[in-house]
Amino acid sequence: MVGILTFHWADDYGAMLQAYALKRQLELLGERAELIPYAPVKLTGRYWLCPVCAERRPEGLRYELNRYMLARHLSMGGGFWRRRQKMRAFRRTYLTARPPIRRAADISLAPYKTVFVGSDQVWNPDITVDLDDAYVGGIPRRGDCRLAAYAASLGGNPLLPEDREKFAKCVGGGFSAVSLRERTDADWVEKLIGRPVRDVLDPVLLLDRGEWEALSRPPAAGDAIVVYATQPNEDLMEQARALSARLGRRIVSLSRPDTLSRDPGSLAGIQMELDGGPREFLGWIRSACCVLTNSFHATAFSALLEKPFLSFRHSGRSVRQTDLLRKLGLSSRLWDPDREDLWTGTDWAAVRGRLAEERAASRRFILENL
Repeated sequence: MVGILTFHWADDYGAMLQAYALKRQLELLGERAELIPYAPVKLTGRYWLCPVCAERRPEGLRYELNRYMLARHLSMGGGFWRRRQKMRAFRRTYLTARPPIRRAADISLAPYKTVFVGSDQVWNPDITVDLDDAYVGGIPRRGDCRLAAYAASLGGNPLLPEDREKFAKCVGGGFSAVSLRERTDADWVEKLIGRPVRDVLDPVLLLDRGEWEALSRPPAAGDAIVVYATQPNEDLMEQARALSARLGRRIVSLSRPDTLSRDPGSLAGIQMELDGGPREFLGWIRSACCVLTNSFHATAFSALLEKPFLSFRHSGRSVRQTDLLRKLGLSSRLWDPDREDLWTGTDWAAVRGRLAEERAASRRFILENL
């Protein structure tokens, strides 16, 4: 049996869909695969109605109620619960229904021949609140299990000096093979651990278009301009409004107002769809006439489903998008305010060719480490 350690616990479209994709890919390769239900409170607490967030301190972790996030959740009304219910249903149906394991020390790797750690930003301390023992391989009960990192990510953020020694010791000494999602990060980690590091595709790109279309749940009325932002971006909104005026199509947002724009008044007339789960998220992108986003996974699905799209840089983690678009020959889809031909046609046949090559290399890495 093959295990997976990743962010399956997150009520986040990209996190859940990449976990699904790696599990599904392993099954398509003839393996029995399961998500290890590691879900520490320091990570899952931020998604509760009354969100508890952990902060890294010299004396250890400090937990506090996040009042801003609580107000945001309450402002969503019933939408918060509907979205949460769909996230939970997806997790139980497609990922794991096993009870959560809260501590790395309580994980047993003995049932597995290999455990893949990743994908997603499992090595980004800003997200995992300190380097997390489970994700860097600090699991006491390992048995004969091999650890391999698949498409792990630091999110483009180099580790702090105080984290590098732990990372090099645990990952460099404890993993049989290491691959990262971004080439930039792979080069840096290779130097840090003194071992070869491969760059591979995010798991969502391992599955073909038909798999995602079958999983998606499209809305009753699609063909909209879909926007999905993980932080406010006024260029994104300006382009969405200009496109709406030119095409006569409505704008549908899959993002909360506070992550879409800093000016709530600018969101008048935008259709908010905030209570969907991963299947609905896929459905909106599948049915869109075009997509504008600064999200890595929305960028990936737009490319995979061959949608006209523009990807806008994230202020702190844009390397994820730029690396992906470069691999697929889609760098022209990255927003550039100085370029006039923003919506020129895309040679999707060429993109499919590049994607096939990258998939083959990524699958080889998996097969080599089973």
